[in-house]
Amino acid sequence: MNTTLLAHLLKELREPALIWQIIAVSTALLVAGLLHYGLRRRKAGLGGQLKDSLADRRTRVQARIGWQTMALLLLGVAYWPLSKYIHTSVIQIALLLLGTFIAVRLIVFAVRSVFTQSNWLASFERWIAISLWGLMALFVTGLNIEVWEWLESIKLRVGNIKLSLGEGLLGAVSLLLAILVALWAGSVMESRLMKATTLGLSTKVMLARAAKALLLLVGVLLGLALAGIDLTVLSVFGGALGVGLGLGLQRIASNYVSGFIILLDRSLKIGDLITVDKYYGKVTQINTRYTVVQAFDASEAIIPNEMLVSTPVQNHSYSNRNTRIKLAVSVDYHSDVEKVISLLEQCAAAHSRVVGDPAPCAQLVAFGADGFELELYFWIADPENGQGNVRSDVAREVWKNFVHAGIQIPFPQREIRIQTAGKPRTGESSALRLREDSEAQLSDKHKNAL
Repeated sequence: MNTTLLAHLLKELREPALIWQIIAVSTALLVAGLLHYGLRRRKAGLGGQLKDSLADRRTRVQARIGWQTMALLLLGVAYWPLSKYIHTSVIQIALLLLGTFIAVRLIVFAVRSVFTQSNWLASFERWIAISLWGLMALFVTGLNIEVWEWLESIKLRVGNIKLSLGEGLLGAVSLLLAILVALWAGSVMESRLMKATTLGLSTKVMLARAAKALLLLVGVLLGLALAGIDLTVLSVFGGALGVGLGLGLQRIASNYVSGFIILLDRSLKIGDLITVDKYYGKVTQINTRYTVVQAFDASEAIIPNEMLVSTPVQNHSYSNRNTRIKLAVSVDYHSDVEKVISLLEQCAAAHSRVVGDPAPCAQLVAFGADGFELELYFWIADPENGQGNVRSDVAREVWKNFVHAGIQIPFPQREIRIQTAGKPRTGESSALRLREDSEAQLSDKHKNAL
């Protein structure tokens, strides 16, 4: 017990060196706080007033551990010369407290960077803090040696491998830390790639996916090596995995390969409007296994990448995002067709979302049973914002202009003929039979033929 930090601290309570240690710790904390405040004030650039909400999570973490890191460095610099002349138990405990605090914040930051939206994050972060602070307490009190010896005394057997509980826990922690660091590095690289302006969106997504997969593989292999697992046993696992891919996992593997093919050949990009099978909408995500297509009613379709490679896909914005919209219109035979065509084109051109090149075009397509039948064609450059709303706006504007110009839209008309069996008498009801105009004309032709 005499070799523990706690024992040294209790012993130094009656020594003058305690005052010098307290002065050193207090000075380091004060200087670190002033330096950190000055740096934040200079970075904010608001005349000494700091922002209440910082820009991003990284800035918040720097704000939370900035002065602790500076204090740790200052105490570390002061520890070496002071340890040659006086006992430094207080400084050592302060270094442990600051280091544990920084480690907790950094691990929490890495976890939140990798798993952005998960319900278990709060509980996991709480367990991380409890574990690290518990380890620090064991080290200060000297119980860490006894706890480790107890863990080493518990033996476990996994197949032909015999290991202690302590070795198993240490290996699991090493593996988890290696994977966490790899995932965090992958997320940082992905965010940097997404900010690049010289690369296309599909290229950035492909490079980010490949980098994350490579870093995760390196992290797993490094974690297994740190855990003391012989990597040669992975050859057997690799053979079993190959057999599994060849039999039951071939569809899943095909989806992953198809995802990289889509990103490499750039046949689909995020933001494209596509039609595949019965699904139509905008591509919002291209993942390694599936692609998300969002319809205009906000519903999302999860489409396997293999389907996008093996079946025909209609890309409405592959080389040109302009989309043509058609509006059918009918006017009666008393209308001036040239005037109607001019009004239709003017109504379409007046809309803010209708492009000027190609210009709106109205055409007379048929002589209908009730009037002239025309079609109005116009183009928009943002089909992802909807087509029905533009068609509705143009149709309403057409109706307003037709009413103002006295142009009538025809409606079906039918001629009703009343026939009686005998001579009709005034005030009497007769048996009537209604026929449409077409049937009456056929009857007249038959009588003339006789």
